[in-house]
Amino acid sequence: MTTEAELKEIKTILTNLTRKVEGMNELIEERLIGYEEPLPDEIEATKEFEAAKENKTVELIPWKKTIKGT
Repeated sequence: MTTEAELKEIKTILTNLTRKVEGMNELIEERLIGYEEPLPDEIEATKEFEAAKENKTVELIPWKKTIKGT
């Protein structure tokens, strides 16, 4: 049977893990959802991609075709 001290330790570990996961979620939201402005190199890369797409000089490959053996 689990002792009270062990339960407290488990609770502490879970609390710390929850804090870390919440921090990672915040970071993901900031970078992927757009809370932060894009960096200059990201803006330039986006412009280059859009131009290549308009000029049909970029080839989009389905994700499944990038896996070896398919």
